[in-house]
Amino acid sequence: MGILTRASRSIQRRKTKSLIAIVALTLALTMIIILPPSINARQNFTQKAIDHLAWNSDILKDMVTLSATEIECNYPITMNMAPSDVEGKMIWSKHQPLINEILRDSIASIPDVVDLIPILLDHASNDRAYVIYGVPIDDASIHKVPTLLPINITQGRNLQAGDRGVVVLDEWLAQKLGASVGETVTILDHPFTVIGIEGQYPQYYEVGSRVTMSLPDAQVLVNATGSASTYKIFVNSVDSVNTVVTRLKNLDPTLNVVAGFFELNIAQSLQNQIDALNDVAQSNFNQIRITGMTEMGVAVVTNVVVILFIMLYSVRERTREIGTLKAMGASTSKVLGQFILEGVILNVIAVVLAIGISIFFTTYVSSLILPTPIQTSVSIGWDPSGTLVLGHYSFGDQPIRPGQESSNLIGASITPWVMLFGLGVAVCLGVFGSLYPALRAAQIKPAEAMRFDE
Repeated sequence: MGILTRASRSIQRRKTKSLIAIVALTLALTMIIILPPSINARQNFTQKAIDHLAWNSDILKDMVTLSATEIECNYPITMNMAPSDVEGKMIWSKHQPLINEILRDSIASIPDVVDLIPILLDHASNDRAYVIYGVPIDDASIHKVPTLLPINITQGRNLQAGDRGVVVLDEWLAQKLGASVGETVTILDHPFTVIGIEGQYPQYYEVGSRVTMSLPDAQVLVNATGSASTYKIFVNSVDSVNTVVTRLKNLDPTLNVVAGFFELNIAQSLQNQIDALNDVAQSNFNQIRITGMTEMGVAVVTNVVVILFIMLYSVRERTREIGTLKAMGASTSKVLGQFILEGVILNVIAVVLAIGISIFFTTYVSSLILPTPIQTSVSIGWDPSGTLVLGHYSFGDQPIRPGQESSNLIGASITPWVMLFGLGVAVCLGVFGSLYPALRAAQIKPAEAMRFDE
């Protein structure tokens, strides 16, 4: 009878003990199989978040450079209170002188000025309780100043390059006019098609509701062709800003001239937040890796200890049997091989079960035994006042604030290579765990075994 047959029969004869050992070994081997791909999946998840943070950091630097070279120029607004025919109550009426083509050309001729972006804002009046907001919608202008366009479209679409004869209404105005996307509205006796609805922001109540359209359309509506209420001026470098500001004030001392230096402080704060989130992500992954390695070590030790004790108990329980085998001529190597093989068989049975469990339950088991990755992806945008902010990151249907734990399970796949890894580990641990008991069994002398009292 071969050692494989004897090892198999020995396991079968001790079904209860073998079953208990297999259950314990299966749990340990399941962790050993699941942990490496789960740690790797969390590492990939975290690395993507860190890469995304780095990408946003680069974008922020570009934005800051652009903002720091931006100057805004307009005339002061005068205000008076007048009755509103639309609302039937008193409202503040605002008036702002326009910058004409002559002054615009003078601004454009200032050395170091590289671009001008005109904006026309015609404020609400006593017979119109909404603002007409005209902006250039060419790709170059939108790229430089994304906040030119509405930033919270809730229905339809935003304005696009080349649009004429179309408008975006905010929710309040759309409701007042009874208009929806695709319908035609009349603005100052001119028909426009509604292409989008903009979510209402509290800040807009300070200036009234607004209708957004292309700059040429707005200029025609308010009879201001070639003029604008505000110009966003871009210069060639940060070092040129103060010089250009001085020259603008020299052109007309009544102009309001505001440089974009304030963005530098805001941007530094955002950069600090991004750096902090990056540290959170890296620290979180280090915690995951340490936890995973610790659990892997515990699983390995558990596997070896279970094999060791079950085989030691088996050797003690079968001392007479071992003596009989040796008396019948069984060599030391055969006894040694039989007990090592028993340990390996127990581990192989357990690893097959562990692979089956891992294939179907890896994601759920890993979520129980490993910390949850921190969601650190963010977006950089503007709030309605035009200030740079870090936005939320939408993970699936759930918006997650930067630095919060993700509620989503991180999947990990059990590949054939992982299965082979698990099988190899099981065989090695089976040999290692049963080696000492097998050596003890092989050293038992027949005469001593016959005198052993169980």
